[in-house]
Formats: sequence, C-alpha cells, structure tokens
Amino acid sequence: MHTMTAYLPATVERTGSTRLFCFHHAGGAASAFNDWQRALGPDVTVLPVQLPGRERRAAEPRFTDMAALVADLDEHLDPLLDEPFAFYGHSMGAIVAYHLTRLRALAGRSLPVRLMVGAYAPPHRPATAGAALEMTDERLARFLVDIGGMSELLLRYPDWVRSALALARDDLRVCVSAPPPGDFRLPCPIEVFAGDRDPLLPLADVSGWAEHSGVSCRVHPVPGGHFFTQESSAEFLAKVASFFTVRSIRR
Repeated sequence: MHTMTAYLPATVERTGSTRLFCFHHAGGAASAFNDWQRALGPDVTVLPVQLPGRERRAAEPRFTDMAALVADLDEHLDPLLDEPFAFYGHSMGAIVAYHLTRLRALAGRSLPVRLMVGAYAPPHRPATAGAALEMTDERLARFLVDIGGMSELLLRYPDWVRSALALARDDLRVCVSAPPPGDFRLPCPIEVFAGDRDPLLPLADVSGWAEHSGVSCRVHPVPGGHFFTQESSAEFLAKVASFFTVRSIRR
C-alpha cells in the first residue's frame, strides 16, 4: 500500500494489475473517469489524476505553466510508478501526459507501458488553446458548450460560468506554455485516439504523433467529436481494455 498524494483519491493497493493514470481535459476534473474502473475490469487499476483548483482541490492554486505542473506530477506520482503502469490523457491531459513521459524518459526513470492520448494534436503542432484564450468570456462559453466541454444549462448561472471559465483559461495557459518537444522520440509506444468528427482535430493531423515515438504509434479513430469518450464510451473503453491483456502488455 502507498500513502496517497493529493493528485489521487485514496491509497493504492498492490494488486498485480496495471495502473492506469488518467489526466483530464482543460476545465475538467478527475470525475471524468468515474465509470472507467467498472468498464475496464480487474486487469487495470484506474487512477484518475486530480489537478489542483477543482472539485476536492478547489481551494488550491491552479498551475498555469506546463513545466511546473509536470515537475510536480513527477515528484508526487513517482512512488507509484514502481509497477507496470500506463497513461491516458484527454485533450489537455494528453499533452500533460506526453510531457510527463518525456521528462521521465530524459531522466532515465520508469516509463508507461503505453502512452495513450486522445483529442489532441501532435506536440510539435501549435496548441489550439491559443485561439481559445483570446476569446471573450461569452465566445469562450459558447465554444465550450459547442464542443461538449460545458453544459448549456450552466449558462443560466453567471457565477458558475465565471468560475468555469477562469478554470478553463488557466488550463489553456498550461497547454500554451508547453515547451517545444524537439526531435526526441519516446522509448515507449503511443496509442492515439481521435474523434472522427472532432471540430478541433482533423483525423488527417493525428498521424503526426508518430514523430514522437521511437517504438510504435497507432491511430484509433472513434465515432464522435472532441468528447468521443462520452459519445462512444463502450467502443472506446473496449479498445482501451484490449491493451491490458497479458499478451498486449508484453508487446
């Protein structure tokens, strides 16, 4: 058993299963992964990572810089990365998971058996977050509603909208602050998921992730938009689960 960090919800038992650390989207929270454990079964221990400034960590200051966030994640999660593990990051979470993996690779520390990324352009491409950051609050709110990142019902409550937008803007600043990846290739496989109707990420752009793995990179289109994890949850999670059989982990 490990003593927990604030990034994770409880103690982590040694179960022999692969630990799957999940990084949420901009403006989101660890609760986005609430249903994953039930869907993925006993071969995986799902560990949703809760960034500060939301849900039970709402009172804590938020990060706005990628390097600082990744260094803090590395310090606090490292004791839990002593058994087979994988990362999944969605949207902002994808680029966070990538930079955390890159930091660990450059430092010679343990790496995920798979880096899984969803709904985010390859690291060498300009972050779409830059354009969103320049939007007015009204436009940004409508943008988040349109891509499925915020409920339209929230627009009825101005105080909640202001709070949600402040959170989203700080997360978008993290994305924009990501340093250039250089020509370094990760020594681990990358599995890329993309919605076939994602307005922020054309499928044609996703193949560029192959430039960032020295092992392998596969693209998995999923029916849906930016939040295909919700729109096609069963299909998506079945694919994720397939990576955690004994045969798949050894590959």
